[in-house]
Amino acid sequence: MKTFDEQSAIQFLTDVRKPLLSLHKSILDHERAAYEKAVGPVTPAAFLQQVISGADFRWIAPLSTVIANIDDLLDDEEATPDDRIAGAQAVAALFEQDAPDNAFRQRYLTLLQESPDILHEHGRIVQALRTIE
Repeated sequence: MKTFDEQSAIQFLTDVRKPLLSLHKSILDHERAAYEKAVGPVTPAAFLQQVISGADFRWIAPLSTVIANIDDLLDDEEATPDDRIAGAQAVAALFEQDAPDNAFRQRYLTLLQESPDILHEHGRIVQALRTIE
């Protein structure tokens, strides 16, 4: 597990936020194309409902959650240093190779092979992760 102090956690969360958002969008774009190939065109609202409640998309939830947590941690003046450090560690853990039971990572590794866009965004995440090693 990566070690942080409050300042390094804030800096990491700030630096990784935009790459995570871009990665999330690339994943959703890829998954929507695959979904529509299987079931036909759907409205954005219908696809969002599938992402939120569909079993096939539960694996994306950890990524969505860390992004929402980053926004909360950076905006909340009452967030403690421990909260911010835990948030930074949660982001790093999502991409660790040896994280046990990481359902996100299992599907994510497959997508890295399937999508150049996701692979590109992954490179940006790796750059941010390297700043904390």
